[in-house]
Amino acid sequence: MGTFKPRLTRPEPGNRYYIRRTSGGLNPAIKGNPTDAACDVLHNCVGYAVGRFSEIGGPWLRPVNAELFIQFAEKDGLTIEQTPSLGACMVWQGGTTQQAGDGAGHVAIVEQINPDGSIITSESGYGAKKPFWTTRRVKGANGNWGEKPSRYKFLGFIKNPAVEELPAGVRWLEIELGALHEVREVKAVLIGGENYVRLRDCEDVLKIADVEYNTETRRPVVID
Repeated sequence: MGTFKPRLTRPEPGNRYYIRRTSGGLNPAIKGNPTDAACDVLHNCVGYAVGRFSEIGGPWLRPVNAELFIQFAEKDGLTIEQTPSLGACMVWQGGTTQQAGDGAGHVAIVEQINPDGSIITSESGYGAKKPFWTTRRVKGANGNWGEKPSRYKFLGFIKNPAVEELPAGVRWLEIELGALHEVREVKAVLIGGENYVRLRDCEDVLKIADVEYNTETRRPVVID
């Protein structure tokens, strides 16, 4: 399992996770509407979500109507949760019958989880003006994560098994090493009691006790 890297910009032209199998790509979904010239499953929430879920390292979700994702994911042995996790697929039901006639629902991928409890999702939409966008979402009192209850009902998160599990209250601090082991860039905030750091492009994992703060450079430094 590698370090999770959020997607906050649209898929690059030629990225096979967002190109249909019949067009030489990997994605099993239908064409988007309007069809994007570079990534032909866009504009479509289903095509985007199954591609992104697999790009992260998870299995290919079945390209059914969005509101049916959870029931098919359960059949495939995937875990359904009510709390967000990185790389998870969010699922909303459209209408009341889970039939396409009253709405096909919506899906989006969790890219960031913020300290205030809000999340950032990446997504697409059938017939949308843009092929890709990101959204800041808050659960809200109705638990619907920013969607109007009159339009959608939130069902749950399909956990991405490719994203590494950590104990409660622990997050990775991803860092880059420069000369003399000085850290160039901090990618996340450390929280909790048992914290660890992972060195970018390195398999070693260190306890936070092995890292100190350099007051002159204002950056952490790995202790040999």
